[in-house]
Amino acid sequence: MTMSKLQYRGVNYDNATHEAPSTQPVDHAYRGHHYDAPLRHDAAPVNTDVELQYRGHSYQHRQAEAAQQVNQG
Repeated sequence: MTMSKLQYRGVNYDNATHEAPSTQPVDHAYRGHHYDAPLRHDAAPVNTDVELQYRGHSYQHRQAEAAQQVNQG
């Protein structure tokens, strides 16, 4: 069995030759906010004390429920 070559907009590429994101900080801006952080980093810890809102509705942290759903399937 042969692997098919990956292609993006007509350009062939091999995913194995791409370098992994660095842990060195990168100076960049996103939506007008300045950041100096590495491209590869651990996820930030969840702070359940913060009230999150999405489109005017309060978001409830449901980590235990989500973990249970993942472990069932």
